[in-house]
Amino acid sequence: MWGSQELPLVWFLVLVVGATEHVYRPSRRVCAVGVARGPISESFVQRVYQPLLTTCDGHRACSTYRTIYRTAYRRSPARPQFACCPGWKRTSGLPGACGAAICQPPCGNGGSCVHPGHCHCPAGWQGDTCQTDVDECSTGGAGCPQ
Repeated sequence: MWGSQELPLVWFLVLVVGATEHVYRPSRRVCAVGVARGPISESFVQRVYQPLLTTCDGHRACSTYRTIYRTAYRRSPARPQFACCPGWKRTSGLPGACGAAICQPPCGNGGSCVHPGHCHCPAGWQGDTCQTDVDECSTGGAGCPQ
């Protein structure tokens, strides 16, 4: 069970982990798209110390305090908003996870989009969107039984 020394540390860790915001910066795949107008209201967890009377050894009254946590609100300056740059899309729910490239038109014949507008074609296919069938017989390769 938790001792009296470990409990404040656990609460501190809960507050730190729960209060962190993901900070995104413009990068190759993440672009700043604008700034919210005016200050914004945000919630946070606030510590409140309450006096507490308890009984000690010998039935004496001892005073101490207990810590409770409540949700508080504050106004903070506007922050930039981020979105995936053109040619990229989100790979998870986080706005900074822009890891999937978009090819338009899409890659065909089993090809995969590796950069915006650039397909990686499987063996036997070539072209911008893997649309052209490679004629292996005309190249004189050894793998042409037909």
